[in-house]
Formats: sequence, structure tokens, C-alpha cells
Amino acid sequence: MNAVWVREFFVSGVRNLLRHKLRSALTLLGVFFGVAAVICMLGIGEGAQQSVMREISGLGLRNIIIESVQPDKVEVERSASENSRPQVFSYGVTHLDVEQIRQVLPRGARIEVAHRVRQKVYQRGNRVDADVLGVSPSYFDMFRSSLVEGRLLTGLDEVNRHKVALVPESRAYLLHDPMARSRIRIGDEFFTVVGVIRTIAPGGDRTVYIPYPTARAEYGEATIKREAGAIEFTKSEVGQVVIRVEDELQVDPVASLVDRTLARNHRANDYIATIPAEILAAKQKTQRILNLVLIVIAGISLLVGGIGIMNIMLAVVTERIREIGIRRALGATRNDILLQFMVETVTLSSLGGAAGCVVGILAVPLASLWTGWEGVVTTGAVVASLSVSWLVGLVFGIAPAIRAANLDPVEALRHE
Repeated sequence: MNAVWVREFFVSGVRNLLRHKLRSALTLLGVFFGVAAVICMLGIGEGAQQSVMREISGLGLRNIIIESVQPDKVEVERSASENSRPQVFSYGVTHLDVEQIRQVLPRGARIEVAHRVRQKVYQRGNRVDADVLGVSPSYFDMFRSSLVEGRLLTGLDEVNRHKVALVPESRAYLLHDPMARSRIRIGDEFFTVVGVIRTIAPGGDRTVYIPYPTARAEYGEATIKREAGAIEFTKSEVGQVVIRVEDELQVDPVASLVDRTLARNHRANDYIATIPAEILAAKQKTQRILNLVLIVIAGISLLVGGIGIMNIMLAVVTERIREIGIRRALGATRNDILLQFMVETVTLSSLGGAAGCVVGILAVPLASLWTGWEGVVTTGAVVASLSVSWLVGLVFGIAPAIRAANLDPVEALRHE
């Protein structure tokens, strides 16, 4: 019986709302925009979070990445005669550092060493904006990588010191000219491009990869710089070290061990340690705060919409005082009047919420085009938005419904 009454109240409520279509439409606009904003903001926030997680996870959450960087002031190695020979500026991770790191690593940990080549890249005489890194074939196993075209580097390339190269997908235009297909120049040496790779390795979207032994044999560890008649040699033994541990719980302790090991050998700030797991945790925390701010902003819109509904329903109660008196005279109880107005308010807010959901879902792809972030609409966001719209009607409809239910039947019948 209660279900029948609720259905009748719902039909009656919808009928009453349709009597004043424009007023009803304007009343639900607050909830409509609030729900649409919630879904759109949550969709963009969720998409941005997933994009960041994919990118950082591709670096390897069990990885520790150490890169040599040239400090403002570098250690100077001088020969026996201080003024007779050029200066050699030495910085960054050394082979001794790598061996000491190997000794402190736990069982099962892997280590990859890469050699940075500080030479310019050319294709048919044109400068290409790209870095060069000498790596082993197993280097790409440390990161999320996939072969787009051709082949990867092999052990045979290492043994024979082949002059072959992998170019990143973003630089695949190197292969577009048939006359110069698979040929690039690094410094003064020509290399055959054997493949195109997509990788999340640091700087992977702009790095050309060549075999590690080839990089060391052809370019060595020192770079010559001529300026104002002076010759300066810059020496960096190891460009990058990637360490992978077996378990994510080992990342922080191993990172501390590595940092202490390097600190013993380096006074200058000539290396940077990157821990993807820490970056991901920081990004997730920032994203959670951002999502909370977005929800609060959208919640303010819902609050304003709820206040608008309450004001309109209070006015509706005033308009229908005589109708309420007639219903009470015909046997309706206070609970019946209360339920009637509650159903009308919840119906109004629910309609606004449903319309807002539709518009919010449609707006996410458009917002993605504008912001450049991938938007993701989740079922949880839609359910939460609909639930909130329903609660807005329930909460802000209580005061008007109670006022209507507490009206004196005799006074209501006398109302003009």
C-alpha cells in the first residue's frame, strides 16, 4: 500500500511541477549545473590522474634512476704542470661508483649503465633536436618500451660494436626520406637506423639509442670545448645508472644506501637520483587535493541550487495553503502532506541531477579537447552525482514540507 501511495504522490508531484514549467525549469538549474560540474571535474581529474600514473609507472616503480649532471662548479683535475696543459673538468657518476653500488645492492637487484654521448645529431646535414645514449639491449626492459618498427639492439651489436641506432617514435621523421633512409650522423660518425622505439625511459621521446660499447669506443668519456682560444676537456664516465629492485618495499632502503655510497665519493652536486615511486606518491597526493578542491567548488554550486529549491518550495507552500487545507479536511494527515512536498522536491532535484549527468558526460570529451587532459567518466562519479542531487532535494525540501504539514487546517481553509 505504501508503494502505491508513493507512486501516487510522485505522479501528483510531477503534475504540480508541470503546471509551472518555467518556474520548475529555473528551479532545477542550480542542481543541473552543480551535477554537470561535478561529473565534468571528476572526469578530467580522474583522467589526469590516470595519465600521470601511466607515465610515472612506465618509469618503473621498482626503479632508482641516477643521472650525471654538470654542476655550476666542477672538480678540476690538473696535470703536474698546472699551466702547461688544458684543464679537465670531471663530474658525475664514475665506474668506481657503479662497482661500489653493485656491492651494496640486495640479491635479485639489477643495474644498467648508460653512456651519454655529447654530440650533435644530423640527418642529411640538418641538425636534429635529439640526445644520444649508449645502452645495452636489456636497458629497455627496465622501462615500459615497445618496438614500433624495425628491430631492437642485440648482443651482436654490442660484441661487434656495430654503428646502429634506435630512434624514438617522436623522431621517426628521420626515416621518411628514401634517399637517406636509415642513415643519421652523430658527430662525425654515420649510424644505420635499425628501428623505431616507444619508451617511457627518461628523455625517451627525444633520445637516440646506440650500443653501449660503440658509444664508449667512438666518443670516449671526454668532450672538448674550444672557447676564446682556450681548450677545455669535460669528462663524465657514466651518464645514467638504472637500478631495479625485486620489491617496491626495497626502493627506499636501497635508495638510501646508494645515496650514502655516492655521497662518500662526491662533494659537488653532480648527480640526480630519481625515484618514480616517490614521484607517483607525490603526484597522487597533489591530485587528491586538486580533486577535493574541484568537488568543493562544484559542491558550492549544488548548495546554491539547493537553497534555490528551498526558497521556491517555500513560495509554493504559500501559494497552495488553501489546497493543503482542503486535503487535510478530506482526511489527509500531516505525514501525507509532508510526504507530498518531499516527493515534489526530490523529484525536482532528481530531474535536475539526471539532466546534469547527461550534460556532464557529454562535456567531458569537450573539456578534454580544451585542457589537453584525457577525461574519464567513471560509474562511481555518476552514481555519486545522482545520489547528491537526490540528497539535495531531501535536505532542502524538509523545511518547506514541515511548514506545509504544520499548517492549521481551519486557518488554511480560510486563506485567500
